Amino acid sequence: MNEAIAMGIASGFYLGTKKIPVVAIQNSGLMNTLNALTSLNQIYKIPVFYLITWRGEGGKGKDAPEHDILGESLKRILITFKIPYKIIDEKDWSKQINDLSLLAQRTKRPVALIIRKDTFSAYEKKEEKAKGIKLMTRIEAVSIVKDTIGSTALYLSSTGFPTRDSFSVCDTPDFYMVGSMGHTFAVGLGLSPNTNKKIVILEGDGSMFMHLGSLASFRPKRHKNIIYIVFGNESYESTGGQRITFSNIKIDNLVKLFGFESTFFVQDKAKLKLVMQGVLESKESLFIYIRIKNDIKTISGRVTDKHTTEEIKNRFMIAI
Repeated sequence: MNEAIAMGIASGFYLGTKKIPVVAIQNSGLMNTLNALTSLNQIYKIPVFYLITWRGEGGKGKDAPEHDILGESLKRILITFKIPYKIIDEKDWSKQINDLSLLAQRTKRPVALIIRKDTFSAYEKKEEKAKGIKLMTRIEAVSIVKDTIGSTALYLSSTGFPTRDSFSVCDTPDFYMVGSMGHTFAVGLGLSPNTNKKIVILEGDGSMFMHLGSLASFRPKRHKNIIYIVFGNESYESTGGQRITFSNIKIDNLVKLFGFESTFFVQDKAKLKLVMQGVLESKESLFIYIRIKNDIKTISGRVTDKHTTEEIKNRFMIAI
């Protein structure tokens, strides 16, 4: 689910209850809500209480590069879109919340409370277990994928841990996406008809569902070089391991509806190795869902500690 959908759910909640809903997001997520904000909440006067975590406060160099622009511009954006806001004060937060709530009730418009880094304690993640099966970690799965396919393919990896782990396993000239969550598959769609190489997309299940509509543009004959690999741990591990909302969906059945005829569900290393051997021989697009566990002990380093985002782009274009 993306943040714009959260605005729709929040609006429906208000219509049914007259109570002001809370939408908790990062500042990057705020940008996903702007269409709903301006064409739903503001024109219909449906209030929402934004809780916005301030990634990249202070601008460039204060956080990962995907937060540079918004970290510097957050306050200006809120002013531009006429969203009253306060920056949380540890001594006065209760009054701030009360004042903003009263303002939202009176004006029937969205308001925002900006949350600074380290305001909240860390979310306590729990390691997942599968009955009778020793699940792989993501980095173990990525190792098998890259060791088998090697450097003959082009790799796209989604923001967060898929990119970190791909970089850690082997720094091939991937298009490491350090932001733009949910757009990895769309980038692959645009690239696919313009190269004869296999395109291996490494994505988390949370990122896949962020903009699931991109799969509707997939065409098996046009995009036959796409190998779409989704790591499933039913959580947003990169932001703390919060549970996802779609654990009851059979993803392999879903992607068949979007045109993937060959789908694989993998939970152990032996089967993954067999499936990846088949990838080398395949002449068609494939979807591979790898059930992994949350690795609460190992976090790979950031690719941007070594490469700038422009360097990532340039290396990838040379590889194409």
